[in-house]
Amino acid sequence: MKDAARAAELFRLLHEASRRYYGTENPTLADAEYDRLLRELVELESAHPELRRPDSPTQRVGSPPVAGFAAAAHAAPMLSLENARDEGEFTAFAARCGTDADALDWCLEPKLDGVSISLTYMNGVLVRAATRGDGETGEDVTANARTIRSLPLRLEASDRALPAQLEIRGEVFVNNTDFERFNDARTEDEGRFMNPRNFASGSLRQLDPKLTAARPLRIALYTLVDAARHGFSSQWQTLEQLQRWGLPVEIDHCRRMHGTAGVRARFAELAAARDTLPFEIDGMVVKLDSFRLQEELGFRSRTPRWAVAWKFPPREEATDLLGIEVSVGRTGTLTPVAVLKPVMLGGVTVASATLHNAEEIARLDARVGDRVIVQRAGDVIPKITQVLRELRKEPLPPFRMPERCPSCGTAVVQDTDEVALRCPNAACPAQRQARIFHFASVDAMDIRGLGEKLVEQLVAEGLVKTPADLFRLQPATLETLERMGSRSAEKLVQTIAAAKTRELSRLLFALGIRHVGAVVAENIARHCGSVDALRVATQEQLEAIPGVGEVVAASVVAWMSDSGNQRLLDELTAAGVQPPAPRSARQSARLAGHTVVVTGTLAGLDRRAAEELLQQQGAKVTGSVSAKTSFVLAGAEAGSKRTKAEALGVAVLDLETLQAWLAGGPSPLCKPAP
Repeated sequence: MKDAARAAELFRLLHEASRRYYGTENPTLADAEYDRLLRELVELESAHPELRRPDSPTQRVGSPPVAGFAAAAHAAPMLSLENARDEGEFTAFAARCGTDADALDWCLEPKLDGVSISLTYMNGVLVRAATRGDGETGEDVTANARTIRSLPLRLEASDRALPAQLEIRGEVFVNNTDFERFNDARTEDEGRFMNPRNFASGSLRQLDPKLTAARPLRIALYTLVDAARHGFSSQWQTLEQLQRWGLPVEIDHCRRMHGTAGVRARFAELAAARDTLPFEIDGMVVKLDSFRLQEELGFRSRTPRWAVAWKFPPREEATDLLGIEVSVGRTGTLTPVAVLKPVMLGGVTVASATLHNAEEIARLDARVGDRVIVQRAGDVIPKITQVLRELRKEPLPPFRMPERCPSCGTAVVQDTDEVALRCPNAACPAQRQARIFHFASVDAMDIRGLGEKLVEQLVAEGLVKTPADLFRLQPATLETLERMGSRSAEKLVQTIAAAKTRELSRLLFALGIRHVGAVVAENIARHCGSVDALRVATQEQLEAIPGVGEVVAASVVAWMSDSGNQRLLDELTAAGVQPPAPRSARQSARLAGHTVVVTGTLAGLDRRAAEELLQQQGAKVTGSVSAKTSFVLAGAEAGSKRTKAEALGVAVLDLETLQAWLAGGPSPLCKPAP
């Protein structure tokens, strides 16, 4: 009885924490406390299986792997949407919806760039999740869907009684920030995921649910099957009720508009805000709001007549593949790069694109002289998505990766468990140059002004062979380099000196230890506390750190045991590189429970550094302002986000006020007593 009561209490606490975290952006538990309570519940349910419920928070950690997905038939077909690619096509769609489209109400939703999913709830409990498949039958991914933290396993009670069975549809996606952080944590050998949509789709379809649980997936719901039969009269009313049941709905980005003028205005507004949203969208879904009118218009064979996906202008263009060059990275990995006929994409001239590896080239069948489709989404590296083989006028020879390193001539090798080819020569000039550039990069030691061209000069002139050599550079030496004046040389030396006190996590990431990305480096730094402690850490001690498995631990121990690397650490210490001790959890929680948005240009602090500072202090950083935002950190030229915050009555702080608060001053969010 005691165990049952404790399990029920843990269930309540964890359920409420998830609801508050994803539903109100106002968490009740710190992440570490949530994890501790979840482990306790896992242990209780393991000892007493009869206490395990299908909507238990433990279902989010993943069940055993499966051999394949079972087929899942949909109660009603999951249809596609007709596309409108410009205003003329939207006007034609609106005209087909009624003689006076300006007298109609429309429900407008952002078209999330994710993967469709259908959920079935029985008596308020999630019992099945299925992919779209062919529209009639999908794949049963229930075990994976349960690991999505923002998806409630049990619906909330509301003023409207829960029907015995509900089928609800939506989109599984990933926030841009979460996607970038996950990619940053991956090593060069593991490679990066190309875009959030493919990442979400692949993550949802992992045969091992534990892998899905480790991915930062989110979900947004927007359709209730047979909503009219359940007593609803409009799409907007349905969205509001889904939210009241505790389901995640991107209601802040949805609108109900009267007339097509409002639809056009919202489309223009959403298109302008596209790059500021926390997730990828590729258009706006326009639906007739009235279910009565939807029923009157009906369906075509594969699409409804009452809805359209008004797409944004594409971020892809056709161009010519002029050549394929092979670069050598800091770990020796050979990466083919496409040389393109320059083309404008999203306001940027693109002249190259990554091809990743030989397998990707073979998959695309990319050959020099081909006409190719190049895509660029946001700040993602341009990529070739398609080769227009039908335009080949004559046979073109297939590309072959080199057998020797293009930088030093050493024979390349390929590990049995990897796709990539590598140059094994650690003294390879290209690797040395890449290691120095990585060491100085924004996410590592953040030495501004030390770009690729300058690093290339420093390595070529023999002035820098290891990262420690950077800290020995003098202005007089730098002035001898091409395009380097006295003021620039002095400023660069000052910037390098400032990097001596960067955080330990940055230094660990900067060292380029194989398999140690930014997130893993932060975990190691938090637990080890210093370079000296890490140098003597055993593999068993490292494996005990969250996020550090056997492979990572072995890589760190091997790197620290190497005599050349030990010499580098000694030289860095002698040069004055002394990372401060990581903040303790107590010191880092001053902003715990607060949701913050950063906007504008902050004096002396870039956007990423500001977000890191806020997160270190326990804050949750989001990309959009809502009534749930605790405050907005605003710098110069703060635009629409500041305006929206002021309209909502959300506090707006400058950097000086925030720093005074973090230094121990009173909270600027608290109003003085009258």
